[in-house]
Amino acid sequence: MAFFKDVSFGNAGRDLVGFLRTSGSHSPWLFLAACVPTAIIIYTFYLDSVTKATPPPREIIYIESWPATRSLEESKAAIAERQKLKDERRAREKEAYKAFGRAVGMDVDKIEREAKSAQAAKKTAADSTSAGAGQ
Repeated sequence: MAFFKDVSFGNAGRDLVGFLRTSGSHSPWLFLAACVPTAIIIYTFYLDSVTKATPPPREIIYIESWPATRSLEESKAAIAERQKLKDERRAREKEAYKAFGRAVGMDVDKIEREAKSAQAAKKTAADSTSAGAGQ
């Protein structure tokens, strides 16, 4: 490189040692104060490059496959079983949210009643709109 052709590391080292010998008593501490943050930054970059250099482990995605000879009844039974599991999971989540709401002092039962009445009102409005459109 053109920049380093004029640089002599031996002369630079001798110049640094000469500066540290001739300067006052505070210059070694100032030298350390300048070198320590720089060394910490360089070490942090090194640690970051080591951790980022390794790729994350592969994510394995399993896909269910069924035989081509599967009957419609077997498909419907599998769908019903999966829906039952989803409904159970949703019920557990709902109970967990209710417990959290009670823990933070919310009136969960009142909120649920208001939500059900709003859904019922929305449903009756939709039913009346669809009945009016059919006439």
